[in-house]
Amino acid sequence: MARDIEDAQRAGPAGAEVTVTPARRALRPLGYLLVGLVWTALSVVVLALGPGILVFVALEGTMEVGGIWADLTTQPGEMTAFALSVPLLVAIWGPGVLWYLPCATWPLAALSFVYVGRSLRPRYAAEPLSRTRRVGRGDALGLPTASGVALSLQPAHPSRTTRSLMRWYASGWLPDGHMFVAMLPAGGAWLLTLVGLASDVPVPARTVLLVSAACLAAWSVVLGRRAWRRRFHGVGPGDGPDVAPTSLSPEERRARIAELRARRDARARVGPLG
Repeated sequence: MARDIEDAQRAGPAGAEVTVTPARRALRPLGYLLVGLVWTALSVVVLALGPGILVFVALEGTMEVGGIWADLTTQPGEMTAFALSVPLLVAIWGPGVLWYLPCATWPLAALSFVYVGRSLRPRYAAEPLSRTRRVGRGDALGLPTASGVALSLQPAHPSRTTRSLMRWYASGWLPDGHMFVAMLPAGGAWLLTLVGLASDVPVPARTVLLVSAACLAAWSVVLGRRAWRRRFHGVGPGDGPDVAPTSLSPEERRARIAELRARRDARARVGPLG
């Protein structure tokens, strides 16, 4: 997948054959600005659903869980339903709210603002700035159409900045199973933190909950970094020490780069952004 994304970015300004009329050239700064503001607003909503709830509970300081727990302990059916809902909540808030939704929103806002700047530069005046690719149903998040799911705002003129943003973009719109698993501890950390911030939780219990949440969050960071490297750098568990090529001798660096490329090619598969 990572190779497909980067190859597509290196391919150059696909869609350059599209004519940019004077009216389109004049209006596209405003258009990209409005699109960027919409995606920014959506990013803020997503942020509010994840860390925002925890910040609100911590500042408001009146949430209590004692009454809820007492009701659950007296109703076996509700306790069973609650126990079954916890894994679902962890899966929704960990991979979903804390990873996929942020990655599906803020990169598009950032790309839109990049295009606002480019639309004001003479060198891009006669060329399209972004393009839309369609992928098959089930290959990406989003509402399917007759011709598949449309993934818009992909750069027609790739750069280091847009390539980096496209990796985050792909992380949100083209879900990866390794990252899903990596973010499950983060979902548990979010839930434990929410309970630990309740005003009626005893101090010892609050300490245990928050420390456990911090450990789960750290575990998720480690797993997430591995999943990211596996997807975008072709490096997975058992691939040897994490040594930067720049710290090696010229001969070792060439051998290391060749080894990493071979492993990346072995793992690469054809993806919808290729």
